[in-house]
Parts: sequence; structure tokens; C-alpha cells
Amino acid sequence: MFAPFTRSDIRKYSLNVLRNKIRCGLPSCPVCNTQPDLFRRHQARPRKFRILCDALVQVVKCLVIRWKCPGCHKTFTEQPPFALPFKRYTSDAILHRSASYLEDETSTYRKTVLEEGSEIFHASTDEGNTPVDKVLSHTTPYRWIDTLGRFKEIPRRALDLILQKDPATKVYRDLAALTISPNKFVKTAREETLKRSRRLVHLEAVFRVVFGASIFPFFATGCAWQ
Repeated sequence: MFAPFTRSDIRKYSLNVLRNKIRCGLPSCPVCNTQPDLFRRHQARPRKFRILCDALVQVVKCLVIRWKCPGCHKTFTEQPPFALPFKRYTSDAILHRSASYLEDETSTYRKTVLEEGSEIFHASTDEGNTPVDKVLSHTTPYRWIDTLGRFKEIPRRALDLILQKDPATKVYRDLAALTISPNKFVKTAREETLKRSRRLVHLEAVFRVVFGASIFPFFATGCAWQ
């Protein structure tokens, strides 16, 4: 469902940043409405991403571009294809693990951070990726789902776009049928967060089928990550 991003994918993107091969994929400036093809590259700052590979959490360094609007001089960060704002893990890991929790009524956060029944360890920063005495915490997918559940404009606009492309789609009916097991929440507010997260995960799958692309990060950027 979600193709995993690899260390090679991230390094290739970083190399393209160094070679000035990344074109601005941001929407028009929200302050002065200047078109993105007029944006100028402001800086490329280093950032560390975490990928899940071989039952390990591995850290990969990457360069992320900040663009400057010539109209109002505001600067904006463009998220790489594998990133979500303020999240260290790649989008595929976030979506896949979140889906495994939300789609399975018997799943728990602790089960979500296991790989074939075994704990996922963090790797050291050496070349050998030696496991260290630290495991992927069950609170991590809790926070991922909390983030996905906060988005309201992204699913609304994604749904509108799907309906425009395929008026006969059953996505509305499918979304209405999605429920959350009572075992997964205590408060109504958490239930609503889980429902929104599950709907977004479902929309992501449909979006990929209809458009051959992910909602994240470029479509979400156009929705101002709301």
C-alpha cells in the first residue's frame, strides 16, 4: 500500500538539492500571491530523517530547501517527497504503521511498533547500523495518528478532487462506514481524532489509485497543511 522510502531515495534527493535540480513545488505565496516559479532558493539546511529498515530505526541525513518569495521576502520550507512537517520519520512509515493500528480492531500501539513480533531497535550512527539499547516507543504512532487527525482541509479537498475525477466513486459510502473499536479510546475527542485519521488513510489509498500519486507532501502543501 505504501512503498517504503529507502536510504538511497533520501540521499538521491539530497544530491539533487546540491545540484540545484529541485524545482519549487510550493503553491503561490500565501502573503502576496506571487507565483512559485518566481521564488528564489534561499538556503538548503540539513535535516535528519528516520527510516524503518531491517527491523531498525536508521537515521539518514538530507538537505531541505527553503525558498524566498521576491514579493514579500517571506521564506518557506519545501517538504521532500518523503516528509511531513515536524516529523522525523518518513511519511511511508507514518502512514503504514498508522493504518495497521486503525484498520485492525485488535491492534494496540505496542503491537504497532513490532516487526514480526519483535521490537524495533534504534541503530547507532556508525556505518554498520549497530542496534543500540533503545526501541521504537509505542507512544510514537500515538503522536503520528494525533497529527493525521488534526488535518481537516487536506481530506476535504482530496475528497473533492476524487469526486471531480470519478463522480461514480463510492468513496463517500466507504468513509461513512469506517468505525473505530471502542477499545481504542476513552474520550469522545480521541474517537473523533481516530476517525479523521482513518478517513485520511483511506483517502490516501484512493488518491493513489485515482491519481497515481500520494496526498503527501505536495497536495498537502497546497492545502497549507491544514
